[in-house]
Amino acid sequence: MKRITPLLTLLTGAGTAAVLFAMSAQAAPRTVQPTAAATPSASATAPPDAPPTPPADPTGPPPAQPSEQRGRPGAPTTAPAAPVTANWTGRLDSGATIAVTATKGTAVAYVCDGRRLEIWLRGTAADGRLKLTGKKGATLTATIGDGDLTGELVVGDQRWRFTAKAAATPAPVLYRATAQTRRAGVDGGWIMLPDGSQIGVLTRDGSPAPAPPLDPAFGTTIVDGSTVAAEPVAGVPEAAE
Repeated sequence: MKRITPLLTLLTGAGTAAVLFAMSAQAAPRTVQPTAAATPSASATAPPDAPPTPPADPTGPPPAQPSEQRGRPGAPTTAPAAPVTANWTGRLDSGATIAVTATKGTAVAYVCDGRRLEIWLRGTAADGRLKLTGKKGATLTATIGDGDLTGELVVGDQRWRFTAKAAATPAPVLYRATAQTRRAGVDGGWIMLPDGSQIGVLTRDGSPAPAPPLDPAFGTTIVDGSTVAAEPVAGVPEAAE
């Protein structure tokens, strides 16, 4: 019995130590080591810082104005005025007849009463507007709307409104004595109206009178047995001078 007692004491002590070690191991916290894939390095993934934008120089040149941009490459430009080609006939509110013919932006107008009054004017027709001038300061301004012409004739302190209808065909609506005929002392203007009738004034040696009928096919008429030649003003704008 004396030999067994020390052995039991030794075994009891060893068992107690084993139990205490196990309890100590369970009570200790576990430590997990991070991996390189789980937490990538900030220096490896962060993009490089962009250089700071310098502030605008308040003393620098101001932005180019629209007027300064004209003529520069890529700058918007103003479209050229669209020239007008057309013929119109109508009446002034005074009762006089008017014919206007425009050819590629050049316009000529003739106003007459078929007895003594006649006025020739010349100017421009573009972008739906006409502006013409004549002798003694006469002016004519008009606008095109739905093909028709509406405007005003001013001579001195007198003003007349008018409306003229566009011609249905390209046939000339206005004729004038040729330059050669005018140099011989005979001048005349003829308006061809839509109903086939004519009206005009013929001046010989400074005396105006109703113009005799003109044959538009030949551009001639007879005055006191002599042939007087005329030509369409649409083809010869200088005829209005």
